[in-house]
Formats: sequence, structure tokens, C-alpha cells
Amino acid sequence: MINYTTVNAQILSDGIIDHAYADLLNSKAAFCILNTADGFYILTKEKSFFKTDNLQEFIKQANEDVYFKTVESENGKYSRQDLDLYHKYLNEYKNQMSEKHGLAGYLFGTVAINSLQNNMITTTRGKDNLKEFTLVTGVDFDKQIVHTHGKKATLNAPLLYNLFKIDGVKSIVHTHQFDESLPFLPYANPGTIRDSLRKVNGSFNISAHGVFKLFDESEKLIIGGL
Repeated sequence: MINYTTVNAQILSDGIIDHAYADLLNSKAAFCILNTADGFYILTKEKSFFKTDNLQEFIKQANEDVYFKTVESENGKYSRQDLDLYHKYLNEYKNQMSEKHGLAGYLFGTVAINSLQNNMITTTRGKDNLKEFTLVTGVDFDKQIVHTHGKKATLNAPLLYNLFKIDGVKSIVHTHQFDESLPFLPYANPGTIRDSLRKVNGSFNISAHGVFKLFDESEKLIIGGL
């Protein structure tokens, strides 16, 4: 059974949400349920916050979700040019990632670059330092394994790795902002099969999560459809 915390609050406020978020990060729970006079809201560790009209169905899906695990890899190949590109995108989008909540000071968002031998340069999990990076050297979608060289990768790693299968994608930038000009897909818990095997051919948003911008070698935004 999946673990979650519960907060009862008649009226929501930023203070209540930040306090609930700090408690969530210090727990082993996957998400927090806020029970309010207006209904039930879900708060997740990646700071997604949304109302659910069917709490039992949300909990049921969360219990059924299959998560990926991390296995260490010895393949540490990447190019310096790709690492420079990684830092270039981070520098460009850092102001959209520098959100701080509660006492954790976590940063929200990620950058991913397709490098040598299809190794993916990307951000680490639970990051508080944008200069850090790790390598995802492969993802086994049948066995739900993320192979990494270095620290654990962002929970979005399986989704990001899968998106590089789209022809022409060199770089991906994910922030917790939204781009209303791009299509929206339904929310699913990051790091799960349900979230990772999305069928798209261009940039998109995930409701209550954020935008995923896909770029080609020339750093041009790839706009496709669903």
C-alpha cells in the first residue's frame, strides 16, 4: 500500500501548503491529501498541487502504479560539448527552476541532453544544486530499471529517456511552468510506467506538473501533436 499524509484545513493558504509540503518531504509518504471545505487536494513531492474529484480513484491508481528502480552502470561516456549544452540550458532556464518551498530549498525542473552512446546527461534527484549532473545510460521499460552512472537521476528520467526516441530530439527542458500554446496531457505520478510511456511527437505540458520543451540540434523548439 502506498503511504500518504493527510492534512485537515478548512481554508487553504500558502502557509498551510508550505507546512504540509515540508512535512511531506520529511516523511516516507508519496503525497499529501489536504481535506478542505472545498474538497480534496493532492500535494506531491515534486510540488504538484491539484484538486481531485475522485479521491478513492486517485489512491487506487497510485497503489497500482509501477515505479522504476535505479541500478548502477559502469558506462560513463559523454561529450564535453554536450555537458556545455546542458549548462547552457540550465543557465537559460534557472530562474524558472529556482523555487524554494518549506525548509528544503529544492529546485524544480530538469534538463536532459542526448549524448554519446545514447547516454543522457540530466539532473540528479532531490537536487539543491544545478551544477550537479548524472548520466542515465539506459532504461529497461519491461523490468522498470533506470541504469545510471553517478547519483540517482530525476524521477522524470524514464519519461525523458523515452522522449529521446522521437526523431531529431537533442535536448529537453522541463519546468513547473506551463506553455498554453502546447497540448496538455493528464497528470500521472512521475517515475511510473503510466507517466513514462507517453505517446507524443513534440513539446507538451502535463497538467498540474509542468511543460516539457523538446529541442533539436539547432536548439529549435520541436512542436508536434499528440
